[in-house]
Amino acid sequence: MTLRMDVLLAILGMALATYLCRAGGYALFRALRPPRAVEVTLQHLPGPIFVAYVAPALAAQGVKGFAAAAVVVAVQAATRNLAAAIGAGVAAIWVFGMVA
Repeated sequence: MTLRMDVLLAILGMALATYLCRAGGYALFRALRPPRAVEVTLQHLPGPIFVAYVAPALAAQGVKGFAAAAVVVAVQAATRNLAAAIGAGVAAIWVFGMVA
């Protein structure tokens, strides 16, 4: 295995870009106080981002994906245990895959 300089520079460049994006956001919000509307929007942003990642995967699985998601929500609501909810979701998608 050899170390290619172009690959190394690409990795280091992306690491620097990632760091600058994160540090820049912290520096910006430390220096400037955003308006209240921006603060409220940023507080509610993680949920829609999560749904934007999960919805296409559920849609790709069809009915069994949405049924497994319902199992996850039900187990999480009943137990308040994330590990149990994840396990139930994995088991549900496996069982629904065996049935369908």
